[in-house]
Amino acid sequence: MSDSAHPAVHPAPTTFIRKWVFSTDHKIIGIQYYFLALIAVFTGLALSVLMRLRLAWPTESWPWLETIFPVGFEGGVMSPEFYLAMLTMHGTIMVFFVLTTAPQGGFGNYFLPIQIGAHDMAFPVLNMLSFWVTFLSMGVMFAAFFVAGGAPISG
Repeated sequence: MSDSAHPAVHPAPTTFIRKWVFSTDHKIIGIQYYFLALIAVFTGLALSVLMRLRLAWPTESWPWLETIFPVGFEGGVMSPEFYLAMLTMHGTIMVFFVLTTAPQGGFGNYFLPIQIGAHDMAFPVLNMLSFWVTFLSMGVMFAAFFVAGGAPISG
């Protein structure tokens, strides 16, 4: 049998950065996708709680939320524009970073090569880069919360 039939086996990475940041192992990338989706789930959950506060008590004052979101909670009351921004951010985060990231990125990367008997994904470096592009896009999306008078509220 020729040597090209067997993929080259490399030693396992020993440092944290090599194993978790620059990993091309499909299992590690799948776990990274799951944790990214988990962060997105809790962020979407927090946005959902904010929306339900507005629906349950539309005129209630929440002064502690004004310290976190000074533009959206002027006087402690959530503005309608901020509510719509939370609704949009919640939907976008849940669809793009939970419903696509967990099943396709996480499940697909972790289990699919095992199910088909492959040693790894077809293009492992591209697979790693796709995770980091997803991570970067989620970071940019979350940064919109901290832009003063910026992305979520344009009024």
